[in-house]
Amino acid sequence: MPNFPLFLPLSFGLFLAILLQHFLGSLAWAGLLAVITWPLHERLMKRGWSRLSSACAVLTLLVLSFLGPSIFLFNTLGNEIATVGKLLGQINQTGVPAPEWLARLPLSAEAAIKWWQDNLAQPGGLATLIQSTAGDFIPFLTGTARSLGTTALTNALYLFLALLTLFILYLHGPAVAGYVDHAGNRLIPKYYPVLRRLLPLSVRGTALGLCSVAILEGVVLGIAYALAGAPAPVLLGVITGYLALIPGGAPLAFCSVSLLLLGQGNPGAAMGLFCWGAFELFLVDKFVRPKLIGNSVDLPFLAVLFGLLGGVSTLGVIGLFVGPFMMAILFWWLRGGQAEPVPESGGSVVAAAGELQKA
Repeated sequence: MPNFPLFLPLSFGLFLAILLQHFLGSLAWAGLLAVITWPLHERLMKRGWSRLSSACAVLTLLVLSFLGPSIFLFNTLGNEIATVGKLLGQINQTGVPAPEWLARLPLSAEAAIKWWQDNLAQPGGLATLIQSTAGDFIPFLTGTARSLGTTALTNALYLFLALLTLFILYLHGPAVAGYVDHAGNRLIPKYYPVLRRLLPLSVRGTALGLCSVAILEGVVLGIAYALAGAPAPVLLGVITGYLALIPGGAPLAFCSVSLLLLGQGNPGAAMGLFCWGAFELFLVDKFVRPKLIGNSVDLPFLAVLFGLLGGVSTLGVIGLFVGPFMMAILFWWLRGGQAEPVPESGGSVVAAAGELQKA
């Protein structure tokens, strides 16, 4: 085949990206999940599983690993909301006397006590307050519900496309890898083997680091919430685990719970939880997370940290994987990295094409 100038395939790739711009996220997530879970897929096939049965098993495991905690979270949240509803019903029937600390407020003590007596101290006052407040927000809430409904349907479509693409990648992974290798070796033959080696290492290292740290922080801080006397510690622990997937999420979680304990009149428990959370976060961010993520591609702590923060602030959640990958390329170059030998790919493309046609 004739050798086209480099700008022609790049221009075609740019036009194709514009054409598929609404579905690039689904394709990217499918590719990332395929890279992360491919060793498990291969292990099942080596044990005698067919490619189809292994693909179904790994995909089912992925769905359950995300769906299971979500069902637990919503179920627990529903129970907590029911408990809060009963408490509010009791408060509405009897009223709540003004707390003593209102009288110690500077300048606004008299006005605050009067407002409390008019709205919360009398039986039925809470219901009246909620009705009057909700009436002002009904148009806003209606518009928000409509937009959330549309967003939920759109994201459901993107999720379905990502899972469908992932299933196809499990079935025809060697064929897809053969085409990608051939294209990469034609476009950037000197450096494509480096990218081919660094991508799975950085992606799998990031996934291992993020998931391990999220589970660790959810369990450890959940136990700390229970010891500190926070309400619904299991629910708060699950929420903390989800937030810990994003840099800065765990500090937001335990600081919020500390403020909740402080508002309930437990300053000692709040201070203890905050100090323990800060100490645990220091250990995790200084030793655990960089070791899990950085060791796979030999990245220092600051490179991992700025890669994660820069990626998530620029590209959202998917940037958590892109950032460390870019940092891995940067440090490979700074350390005087050399181009690696180009693997023979001509036969692999023919074999891949034959496999795809047979499938």
